[in-house]
Amino acid sequence: MRAQPAKSSEWRRRFADEARSERPDLSLLCLLLSGEADPELDEAGIDAAQIQLDTLAGQLPFRPGSPREWASAVAELLGGRHGFHGTVSDYQRLESSLLHQVLRRGRGLPILLSVVWIEVARRA
Repeated sequence: MRAQPAKSSEWRRRFADEARSERPDLSLLCLLLSGEADPELDEAGIDAAQIQLDTLAGQLPFRPGSPREWASAVAELLGGRHGFHGTVSDYQRLESSLLHQVLRRGRGLPILLSVVWIEVARRA
């Protein structure tokens, strides 16, 4: 599946601009890439994914303590309470490599799950 040409070229421009920025937004970069593979993804879908990451971050404790306690809190929230995980049988599925789908399904490639962990922790 390919993105519509006008959307595709605009999102590629946005991706390039974001990638060159002083502090690129990793989640936005992943979502813009997702838009290339999933023509159903639109601005509302990008916003919804960003809101979901914000919501998850808001569920972390305000002061988790040591780095080990912080990592445990993130793991408990995402892996425990919300059940984010990888499944080898899903690794060949396109949805496993699209951030908005990983957020929706709770399953994905380890690299995309890492993006979820990083973005939730950064936002918190």
